[in-house]
Amino acid sequence: MQATNFIAHRGWRQHYPENTLIAFQQALAAGALNIELDIQLSADGVPFVFHDANLQRMCNCDGLIWDLSAEELLTLNAAEASRLGKQFATNPMCPLSDIVSLLQNYPAANAYVEIKAESLSQFGAAAVVDAVINTLRPVADRCLLISFELDALLYALHEGWERFAAVFDYWPDWQQSLLAELNPEVIFCDKHCIPASSDLRQLPWPLLVYEVGTLQEAKDWFERGAVAIETFLVGEMLRDFNVTSPHPTLR
Repeated sequence: MQATNFIAHRGWRQHYPENTLIAFQQALAAGALNIELDIQLSADGVPFVFHDANLQRMCNCDGLIWDLSAEELLTLNAAEASRLGKQFATNPMCPLSDIVSLLQNYPAANAYVEIKAESLSQFGAAAVVDAVINTLRPVADRCLLISFELDALLYALHEGWERFAAVFDYWPDWQQSLLAELNPEVIFCDKHCIPASSDLRQLPWPLLVYEVGTLQEAKDWFERGAVAIETFLVGEMLRDFNVTSPHPTLR
């Protein structure tokens, strides 16, 4: 196995607050080549790396992420205290621009950037997608836009973005016209909705399986034809598969 077969789901979430700079830094330091992150917008339209619309789980405060400006969000702590206790009590939220800087420091790394449905509903596809692609332009060649909302990805395609992946939490209709037009590089699919009889090597696009949590489970999906797995335990997976770091500065 190679590092390209493993995606760090929201960073190295097993040990660090998800979707924060430290989680991505540590995933890359552990040898990850691919990171996956989620995007929501602030009140003033700045893209932040954040999964939920609600701030409670990550920041232990009331309100929605788009209730606050970027400046206000940067005063919050994204500690994920209910899961990690006080370990990361002063850990900041992560604007998407921090990921651009991180990728510039890791020229072999790639990012799967998921545009979340909540912000699409709140702001509209044009506002969200434009904010994301304008931020990512310095590293556009290493960023794939992903979403459950294919219409938003098609908007990005028509705006000139070139790299995409689609995400499904159900077994997709492989003939649907939106997929054909988008022509994604890979399909993310929830492991729970993949039919047991499916030969993953015979699908129109490569399949990436999420969320995979054990070595044996990962081996089973690779044997079935998955091109990659997405996991919260990226460091453990890389270690168990004996994958060496692809980052020259870390060897």
